[in-house]
Amino acid sequence: MKANTKHLGGALVAAALTVAAVGCVSRPDRAPGDWRVAMWERPVVLREGVTLRAYALEKPRLMKAYVARIDLTTPGLGFTATERDPLWGRPMPDYTNETWLVNTRRETPADFMARRRKAGQDVELAVNTSGWRPWGGRAAGRSTYAALYRWELADGEEISCGKKPGMGTYFIVRKDGGAEIRSLVRPSMTNDMAFALYGNRHLLKNGAPTPETDPETYRELHPRTAFGLTADGKTLVILVVDGRQPGYSLGASRADLAGLLLREGCADAVNMDGGGSSSLVVFDRADNRPVMLNRHAGGYVRKTALNLGITFENERDTDENKP
Repeated sequence: MKANTKHLGGALVAAALTVAAVGCVSRPDRAPGDWRVAMWERPVVLREGVTLRAYALEKPRLMKAYVARIDLTTPGLGFTATERDPLWGRPMPDYTNETWLVNTRRETPADFMARRRKAGQDVELAVNTSGWRPWGGRAAGRSTYAALYRWELADGEEISCGKKPGMGTYFIVRKDGGAEIRSLVRPSMTNDMAFALYGNRHLLKNGAPTPETDPETYRELHPRTAFGLTADGKTLVILVVDGRQPGYSLGASRADLAGLLLREGCADAVNMDGGGSSSLVVFDRADNRPVMLNRHAGGYVRKTALNLGITFENERDTDENKP
């Protein structure tokens, strides 16, 4: 299938886009859940209000991408995110190279989903979000805990220590369920916010790619996670791209992300933490377990500092609940 170049930007303007089966790592022959299909030629429904699509691009380079479209007006749909750790605000006990204070406990998005579902919360989709410290080196990699870079809010509670709202691109969910992407959060704006998750770049603003101040990193190829919103604010688009895997997926630049999100109808978008952190997980009802849609370089799934979950208030569709 040829791409609709009318909506593409950056390096993807002339791309030939082929939709293919790019299923989960452990089950490459099918998409997870009840929609056992060989090809993702059309969006597939995870649950009312949430659809998924997998892409395989051959131009401008080999690239696998995964898109979740979430209708924010869906009854019962909500959000949840990683909470404060019980050691919140204390020095990290397992990382003494620098004095970072504990904000959260790191876990993979799949483990986050499984833990929340075990506690009775109906999390259907989970994705990584923000970057953190400590970072780099074996000692940092082994640390159980994370300190977030900027002020952040999850489930109405501040989860970063000693930081105040300010400059920085944020994905925001208001208490009324609406969402927006902002480049500045003032303290006076926070009263009606339920979530404020920090991203490192504004990709789209008012339907156009944002000017880049760092052209060199703009073109770098990496695994990526990005969030976009349609102009009416009613649809959230979550985009995850695999990378650093020759012969499978080479990764995306920020220009690529902007082009794909424009194609998905987004007017505003933010680049979240990427690299080895990029992970998109859905709940597989057939196997009753979380399933990772994307594939990580080397097979290693990183524990991340702050995961976002899409939830539903409705009762789970278990045999006990069915009439």
